[in-house]
Amino acid sequence: MTTPTGRGRLAAALFCAAGHATGAFGATAIVLDRTHESQVFHETRHYRIFLPPGYETSGKRYPVVYFFHGWGERYNQSSAGHNYDQGTDYGGDNFASFVGTHDLIVVRWDGYNPRTPGENYVRPYNIGPVETDRQFPLYFPELVGYIDATYRTIPDREHRGTSGLSMGGFMSSWVAGKYPDLVSSMSNFMGSSEFVVGPRGFPVEYRHEEMHNNYDGMRTRMIMGTDDFIQFYHRRMNLIWDYTQAHHESEVFQADHGTPGIARTMMFHMHAFADPLPRPAVWNHIDAYPEFSVWGWKVTTDRKEPGFTVLENVSHSGFRSCIRQWAPSGRALAGVQVRITTPSLYRPGREVMVNLIRLRDGQVRHLRERADSKGRLTIGLDGEEYEVGIGSGPNLALAGFAIEGAAWATDTEPVRVRARFVNKGGRATAAMQLRWETPNAGVRLDAATATIRLLPPGQSAEVPLAFTVLDPTREIVKLFAVGEKAGEKVRLPLEIPTFPAAAQAGDFRIADGLSLPVYQRGETVEPLTLGTGNGDGRANPGERIAILLPEGDGYRAAELFTNDACIDLTQRESDGWGSYDHVGASAKISLQLIRGNCAPGHWVRALARTQLPDKPNHQIRYSVVEFQVR
Repeated sequence: MTTPTGRGRLAAALFCAAGHATGAFGATAIVLDRTHESQVFHETRHYRIFLPPGYETSGKRYPVVYFFHGWGERYNQSSAGHNYDQGTDYGGDNFASFVGTHDLIVVRWDGYNPRTPGENYVRPYNIGPVETDRQFPLYFPELVGYIDATYRTIPDREHRGTSGLSMGGFMSSWVAGKYPDLVSSMSNFMGSSEFVVGPRGFPVEYRHEEMHNNYDGMRTRMIMGTDDFIQFYHRRMNLIWDYTQAHHESEVFQADHGTPGIARTMMFHMHAFADPLPRPAVWNHIDAYPEFSVWGWKVTTDRKEPGFTVLENVSHSGFRSCIRQWAPSGRALAGVQVRITTPSLYRPGREVMVNLIRLRDGQVRHLRERADSKGRLTIGLDGEEYEVGIGSGPNLALAGFAIEGAAWATDTEPVRVRARFVNKGGRATAAMQLRWETPNAGVRLDAATATIRLLPPGQSAEVPLAFTVLDPTREIVKLFAVGEKAGEKVRLPLEIPTFPAAAQAGDFRIADGLSLPVYQRGETVEPLTLGTGNGDGRANPGERIAILLPEGDGYRAAELFTNDACIDLTQRESDGWGSYDHVGASAKISLQLIRGNCAPGHWVRALARTQLPDKPNHQIRYSVVEFQVR
């Protein structure tokens, strides 16, 4: 990770509406401000396009980067002193300079999102809060189609990228993750890591750190600043992405909130276009919309409440599916009806075996579905978590894991795991020798091989895994179970959250309908009622409780982690910190349910995480809490 100087200098203002812009080295880019009629928005939309100087005569086709501006800006406006279109801000490192000397097209879309006709509204897009029906991610494919039809682009995903600043950086990540079949590279200039997004009326909290697997088969880049007010959230995001995404990079500039190093980031995209990653053979996707398409698969649901559709390990031989209240492990929305239609992968008109395993209880259903005239299957599910196998052959899936001998995985301490494998195929899987692999540095595999027995259809087995994380600050480990027997090959991913070692909490309160002084919005103490129960400050079966840790004149509500079978952690709330640090992110609060069958006298051991305000470098505190169910 390098730290070049990236702070810009104050300078003159904007481009003319159409003309030529001279870059830092005398090169000339063609800059046009144009409009088109949007069928998605049912209105005229603006955009600015940067064309290479030889565009009018070269006959060439060019790759495209779509750039999404930040708060208070538009397609033809940048923030004062931070002009990234042209001029001398950032030492002349801008789009005009780069496009003037490289075979690239840059398109700046317009995030203008008035709540009423003609309103001069500086907040772009439709995020945090969701205020209009303009869904900019749904507009992106239309804009791409229009640009490809109007200009000499190279019209494929391998030559298309996204980039953006601040709120636009969030949009760059979100749009690229929603459309990995349209985009092969993504960059993010100091973007917010979290916003409220989605359909108006039932929006959700969308956090990029939880969506990392949406970017399989894509090169990604995060631009960070030493003086940036969002830097804490970027580091939190990289604690996950650095270990789960093999093609993720980040760079820190000596800079405040802005776009330092545009040339370096555009070169990242140029290198990605020259050496694109292939389409992943197995992919994952989490989507906030009730209906969507990705990689040729079409998903429709009747969901009318906030939530996410989660697809994992998708290939021609099957997938895992669930509709969740929040990602990655919120409550399953069991009552939602789901229809998943595959691409044209099967022989038209032929019956195909489909095997459904409901992971909650292991219930198995065998179906025979007929491919349509285009070779597509349509599979109907509900919102619970399923492993879905397609085809009559053996089909081994890694369906989950459990930590042994501890309530969570702790860094620098040996971790023992039982990984659960299930055969979701139509024939028995062969007994197989598995070996565990990890691409993550600083992880020692203490038990790297195991044997999985022959598994009949629908049956499961547990396989041991042991490792030690040598990094005391790690928060996730990515592993693969790899094996081969009689031509049957497997390479199955597993991600395990890990946590730093923590001291025992000296004092804490249990909120079970109690009203107590609690820190909210970062640093304001106000009375807050959390949990539901009899209000006696004890954990009783059937109650929903929050853990509060004392600080000064109040308490901080914690996010909780444990594998205790008495605890249901699928419900959480958020304490928005936007008014304090102006980022749009939040601290999470677990509202854990004490299951009704939990025996009185049972002791719960859990890890409490609280976020302490210290902008722009907030702190994370972990504490061990133990309490008895009464």
